[in-house]
Amino acid sequence: MTMLPFLPDSAPGRIVAWRNGAAVDQRQFLRDVHVLAARLPARGYVLNHCDDRYCFLVGLVAALLRGQVSLFPSNRAPQVLQQLADDFPGAYCLTDRADEAAPMELHPIGDLSGAPLTGSCAVPAFPADQPAAIAFTSGSTGTPKRYLKSWGGFVHEARVAGRALGLAHGRSGPETGSCVSGTSAVHGGRVVVATVPPQHMYGFIASIMLPTQFGYALDAARPFYPADIRAALAVHKEPAILATTPVHIRACVLDGARLPALDFILSSTAPLDAAMAAEAERLFDTRVLEFYGSTETGAIAARRQAETRTWRTFDDIAVALGERGFTVTAPYLSEPMVLTDSVEVNGPREFMLFGRDSDLIKIAGKRASLADLNARLLAIAGVQDGAFFAPDPVGTREPRLTAFAVAPGRSVAEILQALRASIDPVFLPRPLRLVASLPRNATGKLPRAQLMRLLETEVSE
Repeated sequence: MTMLPFLPDSAPGRIVAWRNGAAVDQRQFLRDVHVLAARLPARGYVLNHCDDRYCFLVGLVAALLRGQVSLFPSNRAPQVLQQLADDFPGAYCLTDRADEAAPMELHPIGDLSGAPLTGSCAVPAFPADQPAAIAFTSGSTGTPKRYLKSWGGFVHEARVAGRALGLAHGRSGPETGSCVSGTSAVHGGRVVVATVPPQHMYGFIASIMLPTQFGYALDAARPFYPADIRAALAVHKEPAILATTPVHIRACVLDGARLPALDFILSSTAPLDAAMAAEAERLFDTRVLEFYGSTETGAIAARRQAETRTWRTFDDIAVALGERGFTVTAPYLSEPMVLTDSVEVNGPREFMLFGRDSDLIKIAGKRASLADLNARLLAIAGVQDGAFFAPDPVGTREPRLTAFAVAPGRSVAEILQALRASIDPVFLPRPLRLVASLPRNATGKLPRAQLMRLLETEVSE
């Protein structure tokens, strides 16, 4: 039986996490894990809703010690949580929030300080085939699908992803097999600061598995606004890795203020606009790297926009384009996965991404990508945020393309005039609505249901 440890080696004094500016070493972390594991109820499934990233980490490892599987739904909507409660009877919710509301038994993580120690404080290792989590797709194109993730799968994904980024056990630097070049000469990055929640698959790999597998520390906070991100980074003396999304990168660039020293910025959840990536590199004097992946496959490839548009897969991961579509194979996947992305495959380890098949729209016999239309909208001066939206068709009528824009000081007429210069007239939004903000979720995405509600609200007002 192959056993895989949660940490790379035994180093009791190594910093595992930072909480409110204070360091938590490996000795304290393992103590907290065993204390919590002794408190957990004997159940098969746990919904880890801890917002504090360190509490989430402790809860994750404690659950693994008890043989419990963590549930990672796509969001915290009441109907989603109710469905989990129905599908997994006896599941409980581990939380660090006093106002937590979930349709299942709540188990507060509580104060771990001063509790008696039970069990060994050796670095825990788990069987590679131990079920660790069930991840759910968003269900944006139908019923959410569930994917069982093994502990060995998570470890393998983190290790090949870390090598692709040039991580090397507590420092950054060129590594054999790296698929992104230009690694920093500064061996910093001993801490990962993340704007994405650990319950999201990208946030989980980037802010939980990568730091723990490579001996880096994680920051317990989840900064959101540019000022919060600056403050979180300023705590750390060495250049940090910032794991974030295109939405947060854009907000920081538009804010204009410099960020504290960074080893590099890691982005995912959506392709990053090349111009925005270049501006972030210039303004923050760092590299901007991207992950490509999905709930089904996890992260599988990386690139640096400043160098290439081509994605290169991690070690042991191959891609192909066949009759079934874009197919991904990896040692930790039980079977080849077919993704709904439009790509051009240049070889078993390289591809170019053009968007999701569901992202393509057809109006008056012409086709366009919503992602491309969004990029052109966001490129307009004064547009802080924006998105095109194609409501469901009514009968045989083609949908009327709608767009929302956050653009203080700009008028609808000005934005439409700018769009006319860059897109085909048939794709001009009818209507274009100016709004104060867009209903993005914790990873910066815009759920279709939220856009429908926003449209209905705007129409009724």
